[in-house]
Amino acid sequence: MCKFRDLRADEIDVRVGQATEKGVSLLLYKDARVDMNILDETVGALNWQREHYEVKGNLYCRVGINKYFDNPDYPPVWVWKSDCGTESQAEAEKGESSDSFKRACTNLGIGRELYTAPFIWVGADKCKIVPKGQKFACYDDFSVQSIEIKDKHIVALEIINTKTKALVYSFGKVKTPTRETKPVTSENTAPAVAPAETKPIDAKELEQLREWAKGYIVEFGEHRGHTLIWLYKNNRAAFEQLKTVAKAGEGPCGDAIKIIEEWVAEFKAA
Repeated sequence: MCKFRDLRADEIDVRVGQATEKGVSLLLYKDARVDMNILDETVGALNWQREHYEVKGNLYCRVGINKYFDNPDYPPVWVWKSDCGTESQAEAEKGESSDSFKRACTNLGIGRELYTAPFIWVGADKCKIVPKGQKFACYDDFSVQSIEIKDKHIVALEIINTKTKALVYSFGKVKTPTRETKPVTSENTAPAVAPAETKPIDAKELEQLREWAKGYIVEFGEHRGHTLIWLYKNNRAAFEQLKTVAKAGEGPCGDAIKIIEEWVAEFKAA
């Protein structure tokens, strides 16, 4: 089976996850065009296909790859991966179709490294926060300036505010910066650390996770890599950063306790 390359910085989009008066959390994602381009580049336009179908009212997409894409002497043998999509706020049906396709491609391995992204927090001094009813919003655009990926894990990352060109987030040590930016301050720099040794979650630690979650709920779903359990196991520095944010009361309360219990159950079962 083929192996897909890592995403480049210019293929990764950034959006605001949550906004408070103190700053915003950012999420990394890819769009469907990136998936199509990488499929064309890796196996060829005639060696992959997609199909959409409905199951219990939910739209699914399955993506097939010809196992013998690199050997035209063999008849095609199709290997399939599928997943379900969710509607977008703009165009529900189109968004659901695109989302299911992107998820199916992630199952094939395209962009799976985005699941390992650290918790990304940008303070209000690095972006423009505006009131929106009883909440807050940020309409600034952000982009990935550079990224380092090793064994499908993000080990270094730099994000800039597209409008001001200022470096607003830095994680790890990027080998080759791609743009000239203003220096990042220590307050929004997350130091990279070696993966922490996996150890069991006991009742006391679970209770701590519950408390930290009351201050911040991590986005759940496509960006499943943004989970407390993953951070706890693999990047203790980012985990501590999230803990600090939660204790500061930044971010809304939500269904975090239930989700964390599910994560803990998955962690114990792994």
